[in-house]
Amino acid sequence: MRFSFVKGVHMAYVLPTFNLSVHIWRNGNAVTNPPDVIALGNLTPGRRVFSGDGATVPTSLWYPIMFLLLPVGTDIRGELDTGGAMDTVEVPAGTGRYYAVQFTDDIGKGFANEHRFAILNQVGPWPHPIP
Repeated sequence: MRFSFVKGVHMAYVLPTFNLSVHIWRNGNAVTNPPDVIALGNLTPGRRVFSGDGATVPTSLWYPIMFLLLPVGTDIRGELDTGGAMDTVEVPAGTGRYYAVQFTDDIGKGFANEHRFAILNQVGPWPHPIP
């Protein structure tokens, strides 16, 4: 278990708050159809550490990513899970903010804080202003 130190107190790593509704469509299912999966999730850019030199980004080779944290066992699929096909997600649900699921895995496997993790790439165009 991972611990943080705050004023000499050990704090166990806890589950994130799953505060956003997430719509998930299997690859090939149009987002105009009802979602294949509805879940709760937490959308975050991780530790807010991005790479790039500022002079060459954004380019066609640089894809900003977001992380989606979900309850354990949520059925979400990336490229490796499907042999190249990716799920599409809308987070928060109903906003028109669509992402392609690049990669999925589990965090804290076998521990009480286990949850699912997905790396997302933005799919546009998005509505303006961004909801």
